[in-house]
Amino acid sequence: METFRLLLFTTLWTAIWAAPLPKLSRRVELVAGLIPFAAFGLRVFGACFIGVPADDPVRMAVAPLVDWINGASSPVPFQWVLDVTVAIGLVWFASIANISRRWRLVTIWVMPAVALASFAIGWS
Repeated sequence: METFRLLLFTTLWTAIWAAPLPKLSRRVELVAGLIPFAAFGLRVFGACFIGVPADDPVRMAVAPLVDWINGASSPVPFQWVLDVTVAIGLVWFASIANISRRWRLVTIWVMPAVALASFAIGWS
């Protein structure tokens, strides 16, 4: 499943980076920029509860969310949510930094190269 996810999202991210992206309005840029930060903030929030006893009242109150963030099985795993937010973040970054398609095409090799390195590390 991890290999499938890596291939799927590397393909998605590479396609987004290569696509002719529209210039976003400032309001859309703001929202698109906050989504990845919120998702990664949830990852940090979930990590705060690692090692906290299960009978802790605060831990019990946020247990379903923390368990989902930390990998409990669910229809949509949190890691997939993070992967989708990376795609949103790529569109956001290209828009706010005004990165032209030409420059994005020059750097397009980075995402597949990182995925291949991940495969190589996993196989060794």
